[in-house]
Amino acid sequence: MLLGLRDGLRSGDVYVPSSRRYADPASYLFTSAQWEEQREQFCQLVGKPTDARVALEGCKEELAAAMGDLEKALGNAKAGTGQVRLSPGGELIIPPLSAEDIPAEAADLKEELSELLPLAPIASLLVELDRRTGFLDCFTHAGGKQARSPELKRNLLAVLIANATNLGLVRMAEACGISYDILAWTQEWYIREETLAAANAAVVNYHHRLPLTQAFGGGTLSSSVGKLSASSRQNTLAAALKEYGALRRTIYAARYLADETYRRKIARQLNKGESLHSLRRSLLYAHEGAIRHRHLAAQTEQAWCLTLLTNSVVTWTTEYYGQAIAQMRAEGRAVDDELLAHISPAHSENVNFFGTINVEVDTELAKLDPAGYRPLRPRRPDRS
Repeated sequence: MLLGLRDGLRSGDVYVPSSRRYADPASYLFTSAQWEEQREQFCQLVGKPTDARVALEGCKEELAAAMGDLEKALGNAKAGTGQVRLSPGGELIIPPLSAEDIPAEAADLKEELSELLPLAPIASLLVELDRRTGFLDCFTHAGGKQARSPELKRNLLAVLIANATNLGLVRMAEACGISYDILAWTQEWYIREETLAAANAAVVNYHHRLPLTQAFGGGTLSSSVGKLSASSRQNTLAAALKEYGALRRTIYAARYLADETYRRKIARQLNKGESLHSLRRSLLYAHEGAIRHRHLAAQTEQAWCLTLLTNSVVTWTTEYYGQAIAQMRAEGRAVDDELLAHISPAHSENVNFFGTINVEVDTELAKLDPAGYRPLRPRRPDRS
C-alpha cells in the first residue's frame, strides 16, 4: 500500500490539496479558457500553426525528408563515402566524431574580447544589470504592497549573493557589514520562488533581446512533463504527448544520423552547456558546493538564486562582448559571425566572486557612464 501511495504521489494519480510538490496535476496546466487566450500569441512565439492538424502534417513532411536523407546517407556509406553505416549483420554503427578543429581565430578572438571586458565584483555587476533590467523590482513584500526603503536593493543583493555562492547569511553579514537580522528579515519577506522566477525572467528576456544572443544560440530548448509520463493511467494528454514525443525524437534521430554537420552543431552546444555548469560551480564555491538546507522550499530558493546569478553573469558578459565587438568593427576590424558561434558567454574570469563584498548601490551606479555602462579596458599594446 505504501509503495502504491508513493508511486501515486509521484505521478499525480494521488495528490494533496495545497501541496507544492504533490499538487493536483491539473494545477500545472492552463485551463481551456486560459489557453484559448494565449494560444495565438504562443504559437507565433514558437513558430507553430494554431491548427493541430496543420502542425501534424508538417511533422509528417519533416519525417519523410529526414528518413530520405538517412537512407541516402546509409546508401553512400555502402559506397565508402559515408560514416554512419550498417554492419553486415544489420547493426547501426555510429563512429565517434573526430575532435572539432576550433579555428585558431576563434580562440584568439575570445582571448582578445576577455581582455577588453571590464573587471567587476559580482555585487557591482548585479547593481549595473538591475539598472538596465529592473530585476530587483520583482522582489515584492510577501505581505502585500510595502514602502521600499533606500537600503532594500542593497539588502536583496546581499541575500541573493549569500544564497548563490553558498556563503549563507551569517558569513555574508561578516563579509558585507549588513547585520544578520536585516538579511534574515529580507530573505523571509522578499525571497520566495515566485519573486525569484519573475526576476530571472526579467534577466533572461533582456538577454534574449541583445543583438549578440543569436550568434551564441537562442537558448530556447528545455526538457519538462515528468508527472505525466509517470502516470499509470496514461490520460489522453499524456498519451498524445508520448506519441508526439516519439515522432519528434524519430525526426531528430534521423537528422542526427544523416548529417555530420548537425551532429557537430549538437556537440558544440553540449560544450557550451558544460561551460555553463562550470560557471555555476564557480559561483557555488562556499562549503565545497554542498547545499545544506534540509527542506525542499529552502533548497528550491537557493537553486533559484544560483540560476539568477548565473544568468546575470551570462547576460552581462554577452552585453560587453557585444560592445567590444562593436568597437573592433568600428576600428575597421572584420569579426566573422561564424567565429562567434564557437564562443560561450558563460565566462567568469572578469567577475570576482570572493573577498569582501561591498554592496553600495549608489556608489556603483556613480561609476557608470551616462549610458549606464563601464568603459572597456584599453587594448594591449601588442594587439594595437
